[in-house]
Amino acid sequence: MQLLSRRNIRLFLILFAITVAGFALGWFIFLRPEVTSLNKPAQVAGSSLQNITLTEFDADGKLLWEITSKQANYRQDRKIADVQDVKGKFYRNGEPLMEATGNKGTIDQVSKEISLEGNIKAIAIQEKINMKADRMVWKSELDVLKATGNIQIDKPSDKVTMTGKELTAKPSTNVYSLEKKVVVTAVEPPLEMKSEKITWDAKGDRVFTESPLSVIQIKDKLQLTSNKGSWDIQKKEVTFTGDIKAKDPKLDVDIEAAQAIWNLDKKLVTLPVAFTGTSKSRGIIVKAEKGEAQLEKEQINLTGQVSASFSSTQGTVNADKVEWLIPTKTITATGNINYRQPDKNLNVKGDRAVANLESQTVTVTGTNVLSTLTP
Repeated sequence: MQLLSRRNIRLFLILFAITVAGFALGWFIFLRPEVTSLNKPAQVAGSSLQNITLTEFDADGKLLWEITSKQANYRQDRKIADVQDVKGKFYRNGEPLMEATGNKGTIDQVSKEISLEGNIKAIAIQEKINMKADRMVWKSELDVLKATGNIQIDKPSDKVTMTGKELTAKPSTNVYSLEKKVVVTAVEPPLEMKSEKITWDAKGDRVFTESPLSVIQIKDKLQLTSNKGSWDIQKKEVTFTGDIKAKDPKLDVDIEAAQAIWNLDKKLVTLPVAFTGTSKSRGIIVKAEKGEAQLEKEQINLTGQVSASFSSTQGTVNADKVEWLIPTKTITATGNINYRQPDKNLNVKGDRAVANLESQTVTVTGTNVLSTLTP
């Protein structure tokens, strides 16, 4: 009996131990409270913070941007922060590129994009270029800045201002492309350029476009239009290409050409290719292989197979070179002169011809000729 009792007791103890172990295992699996990982702390679905500073770094540990805000609402599920009263500093390769402020904005930690809205003011630090816009998006990984709304860019040192509706820029290279109703204005000399798309290379001091443009010198009202153009700000020189039309209302002269270079400082328009000049009030049409218009002297010089026709005499002068002095109302032609007046069956050759537009006479001189022709 005693042996049987010990066996029963041993069996009872074994069964009891198995039962306790089973309950313990079940509690551990199904009923234990959740413990937060030390390496991955629990996140709140949304949180609101006051007076904060947010930063982002690239793969090399260099600062991409630093944002300060009076208030930020963080959406953990999308890793997006909505910020108010924003001040931002943007970097490239650890170097400061731009500073900006706005009424509000959004920071997307996944795409690494920062959007600002409302009363945006920014400055490109390297070239000290000021910007204003209604909305701005900075794509840090692509080094691309986009803006929309009423955009204004200006560089005080160059006294140049650009306005438009859409902006795409690479702040690290200081290249800014504006689109839709773009206007560029300069203070000295007073100049206005218009086009649907204009790019400003601020570091290279160059403004250029592949779209049709018009340029007007505000003081003299001289206007040029072309298919595309480039403005060297430092040289104060604008190059026009394709279907050029120039109009000087003061001199009453229109010019058509495929290429023209306008030096704003020297007030000189150079025409390196064939062109046509017209003065309707004077009844004159001139053509040449190349030439230049000296705006201050009110003088046009033409060279290479020059032809000048006069409606007053119905005559035409062909020469190697022509000088048109607009104030004195004279046109002087030199080299291989050939004057023709078909209605009078007249053909005169010489070395030099002078046409007086006021008296409507043409004088041809040479080794063996001296003729004064009147209509």
